[in-house]
Amino acid sequence: MPSSTRLTPSARKTVTGTIVAVLSAGVALASTASPTASATPPSPDLTPTVEPAAEPTAPRRAPGTGTADAPRHASDGVAGWVAREQPSARVASMRRKEIGWNMAPGIDYRSWDQVDGIRKPIRAHLVTVDIVNPANSFDLISTAKVAATSKMSWMTEKAKAVAAVNGDFFDISDTGAPLGVGRNRKSGLRHAPASGWNSAFWVDKAGRPHVGELPWIGSFVKKHPKIKFTNFNSPTVEKHGVGVYTPAWGKTKGKSVVDGQKKVRSVIIKNGRVVSNKYGVTSGKKVQGKLLIGRGRSVKLLKGLKKGERLKLTWRVKGAPKMAIGGDRPLVLNGQRVVINDQLMHPRTAVGIDEDANKVLLLTIDGRQAHSRGYTMVELANMMIALGAENALNLDGGGSTTLVGHTDAGQLSVLNLPSDGGERYVPNGLGVFSDPIS
Repeated sequence: MPSSTRLTPSARKTVTGTIVAVLSAGVALASTASPTASATPPSPDLTPTVEPAAEPTAPRRAPGTGTADAPRHASDGVAGWVAREQPSARVASMRRKEIGWNMAPGIDYRSWDQVDGIRKPIRAHLVTVDIVNPANSFDLISTAKVAATSKMSWMTEKAKAVAAVNGDFFDISDTGAPLGVGRNRKSGLRHAPASGWNSAFWVDKAGRPHVGELPWIGSFVKKHPKIKFTNFNSPTVEKHGVGVYTPAWGKTKGKSVVDGQKKVRSVIIKNGRVVSNKYGVTSGKKVQGKLLIGRGRSVKLLKGLKKGERLKLTWRVKGAPKMAIGGDRPLVLNGQRVVINDQLMHPRTAVGIDEDANKVLLLTIDGRQAHSRGYTMVELANMMIALGAENALNLDGGGSTTLVGHTDAGQLSVLNLPSDGGERYVPNGLGVFSDPIS
């Protein structure tokens, strides 16, 4: 990665000492029973859930944490290490190797190693953004097409962001497209489902950040009220639903977007007029105009659209966000932890909002490695609360977890240690910008 000339070493101040008055002894961790899990090759970093009589020969892993339909912990679906059960009493956290520097006015980076109770160490990476500073902003950064992936470092450099973390969960084994909502300030809405994967971090027209549900609503204007759109540039059209695809999607993906279903129909609308209405789906073709793909019960409804008929499509995202990026679920809402899994450990990525301090927190936790075991969902939520977040969202984790930012020497670099041993190709990320530096 070439050196950046936007930030100079003299513009940064290396920070030592205590990070924030957080993560001190007394972070309460939920304790739950561990599920039955299959054995895998030994790992020196993992403490077994059940105390053995002798040295363990194999760690315990969960049999699986995700599927193509619901990769809830990480898009890669890799089984998570099972965390050793914490005592019911409050546990102490010990930190060491704290480093940090200023990336831009009001944008700071911190990293530290930490041990929580009887569990093995983790390494945390945190970017804190002062949102009172009008120069600082956020945006969705992504590949040129929705159904495509690239490295976070490439997307960050191309967008001229000061820092960025990976974003939405995505269709890792097929189309590469994100599962949730994504809106860029300049290019507008890129992808969204009507329901099922709508949790998001978003910024309103006044510039205030939020964590919450962002449903997408689409239909024809004054015609065919029974036809309801269920997906916009999504990797899969909902059963019995209608998906809308635009040129931003890229080339058509054939039966991938309908789960291999044969009973499907494709309608092309160009310049407000139906120009094609055919059975089946195409593959490898550029999307012309607006492509509607219906499956199940929607096939009959789409069949009724006549060639040459004039139709106008309309859609909106509730809340009218200026930018948005999807995640799989909130971690914290109104200061309360809303996740319960304290067993499965993975590399993690999260974004949180500290309403009192007017800051946004971008956090990654290294995992699946000797220096860092990863975090459970409960630990991730507790960390965000300890850092001051009243609201926080879980982003894609596992091998996708990546933090890119400027070093104290002014170079754009990957600052965490991705568990794949290098950057994974992902579809999008949450970028942090500083005007005029960006």
